[in-house]
Amino acid sequence: MRADALELARLIRGIGRPRIAVIGDVILDEYAWGEVERISPEAPIPVLRVRRREVRPGGAGSVVMNLAVLGAEVRAFSVRGQDAAGEQIERCFLEAGARVDGLVVEAGRPTTQKTRHLGYVQHAGRAMQQLLRVDSEEDRPIAATTIEAIVAAFRRQAGELEAVVVPDYKKGLISASLLEALRAAAPGVPFLVDPALTDDYSAYRGSHLICPNRYEAGRSTGIACGDVPSCARAAERLLGQLDLRAVVLTMDREGIYLAERGAPGRHFPTRVRSVADVTGAGDMVLSVLGLLTAAGGTLEQAVELANVAAGIEVRKIGVVPVKREEIEQELRHAGHPGVGKIKSRAELVPIVAAARREGKKVVLTNGCFDLLHFGHQHLIAGAAREGDLLIVAVNTDDSIRRLKGPDRPRTPQELRMLMIAALEAADYVVAFDEDTPIPLLEAIRPDVLVKGEEYRTGVVVGRELVESYGGRVAFVSQIPGISTTSLLEGRGDG
Repeated sequence: MRADALELARLIRGIGRPRIAVIGDVILDEYAWGEVERISPEAPIPVLRVRRREVRPGGAGSVVMNLAVLGAEVRAFSVRGQDAAGEQIERCFLEAGARVDGLVVEAGRPTTQKTRHLGYVQHAGRAMQQLLRVDSEEDRPIAATTIEAIVAAFRRQAGELEAVVVPDYKKGLISASLLEALRAAAPGVPFLVDPALTDDYSAYRGSHLICPNRYEAGRSTGIACGDVPSCARAAERLLGQLDLRAVVLTMDREGIYLAERGAPGRHFPTRVRSVADVTGAGDMVLSVLGLLTAAGGTLEQAVELANVAAGIEVRKIGVVPVKREEIEQELRHAGHPGVGKIKSRAELVPIVAAARREGKKVVLTNGCFDLLHFGHQHLIAGAAREGDLLIVAVNTDDSIRRLKGPDRPRTPQELRMLMIAALEAADYVVAFDEDTPIPLLEAIRPDVLVKGEEYRTGVVVGRELVESYGGRVAFVSQIPGISTTSLLEGRGDG
């Protein structure tokens, strides 16, 4: 790993719990997932058969959740309705550990709610597509008494804050007068703003930084941000016009441009990666910038880490918070194909549950995979043919030493998992530290457990468990003359 990546990995791991306020419009995002198999006979529209629903805080609420998952001590300041959607947002915040005494209820004003309908479309090769979004919101001005209550709540906590992040979704809360009152209550505390899509950025004047995307910056400055040089010109113009410490301009696949007062501008490219959904990438950038700023990191460190976190976020469907551990793993294994496939047991459980709801058959195979050879690849490829989602479970270094002695494994666990994750046939890779995979099998409950042909006449650990709930055991033929033992002993006859 590069020295700078090592430093950033240590930095993100060692950050404590900075106290951060989030001020902005909260939204309840609902996702209806299902399948599209036909067109309605009533109108030329797809029929979505809903398999599951999920709700998450959106808008400024997604920044609250991001920061909570990243380990910050978060305080939410916003307005919600006296309704089920508002109660759901508040409940999510509390469960995440965020303070909600700045979340003010305004009677008669509904909580903004967005419902997205997503489906697997059969003729598109089961590709997930967003089919429709339904918005329920009120665009009348927020009551003056509500604004006063939010400011009063902020003043009570202002002396404890280390940063304030302001995701402006242009739903009526954020204004020049509000930000002026908040800055006056927290002198010296950096304000970081994700601006609304607007021609007028004057409300953000005097902030620590703003982080528009290229389209927003282009609209505000009149400079079409089509490439890095034009984005740099737009960032520099905003920096001078608004008396800011910095402008962090996001350029999707081209990365981020940082314009910092008193320092040369710098472009931070991003590695091209698969994109599942760009929703939430901007919120993730703001969240990491706020986290690092509150913790005393430099702007360059904050932008580097925000760039990495946004790259992880776009690989996820919907707005899903990114953990510090994911950022650290991405830094440690940057450039390694398949690193995103490596999951913990706790992370795999909901992934498997979601796959089953979509009718997918889950397969698991396990082993030490000490010296990865063609026999292992043959086993993993064969296992993948037994279902729709393959999990490869790998013994930890400690468990291998207990099983095979102090001189094994020859390849460390981290590298073994990376090599398997690079194989196209493996969907996910997980480590297990127990002497047997039974605890993992109990948690995952695969439909098929796959072993090598050599186990057909022997004992298959976990067979009784898998068959007890209706699963089965399958076997993959062995390649003659190839095994880890023969390779270690310099033999070619197995």
